[in-house]
Amino acid sequence: MSHDLIAQSGGECHKVACGRSDSGKTGSIMAARSRIVTALLWMLTLMLAVLVAGTLMASRSWPGDMVTFFQPQLALGALLILGLAILLRCWLPSLVLALLFAVAAYPLFITDAPLAASAATSNLRIVSANVLFDNPQPERFADVVVALSPDIIVTQEARYDWPEVLRALPGYPYLVGPQLYRWNSNLVVSRYPMRARMVPDMPPSGLALGGGLAMRVEVDVPGRDRPLVIYAAHAPTPRTLAGWEARNLYLDTLAERIAAEPEGTQVILAADWNTPVWSPAYPRTLFLSGLEATERSAWPAATRLFATIFGINIGTPIDNIAVSRGIGVKDHFLGPNYGSDHLPVVADLELP
Repeated sequence: MSHDLIAQSGGECHKVACGRSDSGKTGSIMAARSRIVTALLWMLTLMLAVLVAGTLMASRSWPGDMVTFFQPQLALGALLILGLAILLRCWLPSLVLALLFAVAAYPLFITDAPLAASAATSNLRIVSANVLFDNPQPERFADVVVALSPDIIVTQEARYDWPEVLRALPGYPYLVGPQLYRWNSNLVVSRYPMRARMVPDMPPSGLALGGGLAMRVEVDVPGRDRPLVIYAAHAPTPRTLAGWEARNLYLDTLAERIAAEPEGTQVILAADWNTPVWSPAYPRTLFLSGLEATERSAWPAATRLFATIFGINIGTPIDNIAVSRGIGVKDHFLGPNYGSDHLPVVADLELP
């Protein structure tokens, strides 16, 4: 369609909406085309409205919560359709689309999650990494560890050969997880001595539900009179309704266990949450547990990768580290790709 034809169609959009059309054959053709364009535009607007409404009901709706995994794409779609409506001079759809764009974009700039305080210095670096159970090049993870030089590494999906890979990391003599449960996929390695136990009375995870058993780890960080407590977790995947319900119950139960820690216990939760930061389940877990997010951006970079196009990672942020109040954050960033479908999350923390 030429620019002139688009302009003519756009001019007709308002006329058709008001029930007017030109006389004659040319006017009839233009009116018919305008009606088609207007109908298609309203169909796109309606589809977008359903998706945006779903995100507003995400706490009670599985399909709506699934849309939050693609919150940036939803906002971009609203912006593109709004631009088309303005180009065609369809003002009523433009008004509706502007409202939908505002609602879809709001979570990308304003976060509801409680945020940890900034710190000028750090005395602990922790990495959380879903290593991918069938990663064909696990040796690349060792290179990442050397480059990042963390004090504590919390891994998810560390099955099959991964315990041996982690045991072989130079400078990390302590590994917990396999001695508690043979198929435990949430393993922790550390420079410092550790003791671990499974988190009691957690709802089902693993197998068809995805995820893994949660583990509570006490770490004897030098210079401290009390152990630092690490919760290593991997929530079930919400790809099915049953998985979504299991994930929500898993996170709620985990938050209750953390909230029950004795007063003054310093806690770090490092996990594959299987939950984007735009899902209501994310801030709810933080509020219930009393923890704060180390990721302070409302629009963080993707940690779970679907694809990489022209060097740009396409995905969603579902891996997070949260800390007790009083623990400061000097830095928070993502490590390099090492063959997994997740990027490692790195937090430089200041333990009081």
